[in-house]
Amino acid sequence: MQIFSNVPRIISGLGCIDALGDEVKKMNRAKALIVCDQGIKHLSLMTPLTDSLDRAGVSHAVFSDVQSDPSLDLLNRSCEITNDFAADIVIGLGGGSALDAAKLISIMLTNKGPADLYYGIDNIPEPGLPMILIPTTAGTGSEVTNISVMEDSKVGLKKAMISDHLYSKVALLDPNLTLGLPPRLTATTGMDALVHAIESYVGVHASVFTDTLNLQAITMIARYLRQAYANGQNTVAREAMLNASCLAGMAFCNTQNGLDHAMALAIGSKYHLPHGLATAFILPMVMKFNCIANPDKFINIAAAFGEDIEDMPEHEAALLSVKAVKDLLNDLNISYKLGDYGADAVHFEGIAKAALSAGQLISNNPRQVTEQDVVNILKANL
Repeated sequence: MQIFSNVPRIISGLGCIDALGDEVKKMNRAKALIVCDQGIKHLSLMTPLTDSLDRAGVSHAVFSDVQSDPSLDLLNRSCEITNDFAADIVIGLGGGSALDAAKLISIMLTNKGPADLYYGIDNIPEPGLPMILIPTTAGTGSEVTNISVMEDSKVGLKKAMISDHLYSKVALLDPNLTLGLPPRLTATTGMDALVHAIESYVGVHASVFTDTLNLQAITMIARYLRQAYANGQNTVAREAMLNASCLAGMAFCNTQNGLDHAMALAIGSKYHLPHGLATAFILPMVMKFNCIANPDKFINIAAAFGEDIEDMPEHEAALLSVKAVKDLLNDLNISYKLGDYGADAVHFEGIAKAALSAGQLISNNPRQVTEQDVVNILKANL
């Protein structure tokens, strides 16, 4: 049996942020809590959002203390503010951290704490406040997923909450909000979207529904990520990347990711690396390891990147997907050598153990993997 779930409404296109106020009014809501980070609050990105709410007569308050890898401490502070305002809808604006924080704030306003009761799958008892999620990066796909990741400061690890109560009511994709994203962040967030699409596509839980979304996302990223990186004002490339990230998000929340994300969580925590960067440089090494488990799909990935696969032996054609990703990383100036990020072989056994503890991710990987496999992968790419 296959089940595919997702958000009920997606609005996309240049300038579609202007529709925000009307979307709030359609839900019969009047008091919006905007969740973002300090950078977003002080940029012009906030202006079209608040202007649209003002035109619709929707009052609003802002919680802007979101930081990268938000923690439960932040969540507790936010609830103090939001309870005073008595919001009836939550609007998340920003990258993955802001959108994940918005999800958790929405459920904590209707569920009794502490929030760490809700880690894991389907542990959130009641729906949260309705949400509209608006990404300002093309990478996480969080605007259409039922997943929220928070830092558990007690153990120093990232933990996920997965529940259909974390789906937004509306995902609003306006490429204008991504035009100011610097090239480095464009590269790493775009690569994160590619990792989502590839891991979901080749994973054991893939379906005809997720395959369709993922292959389209891979094709679009292969074509447009370099262009968005080279010229951030290219609205065609920005729109394509935002839509591709959304497609991948729609898919992977129905399949999970795989070994790349499991390793990225462990490596990122150990060496304090941004999530998108970690998933990016790990990708070719994990693809090479997984190729033999699902060669047909890796061949399709190579073809999506424009590699010539005609008349090639199956394994060689599949490995062209790895070459294509390395070529992309080179063009984006992202090294795929672990040594460039301070990695040390003395840590590899611990990283391998931590990676394999991410059971939900490992369960979707197309090739069975052991701790020694992970150590070998890391050593081969030091």
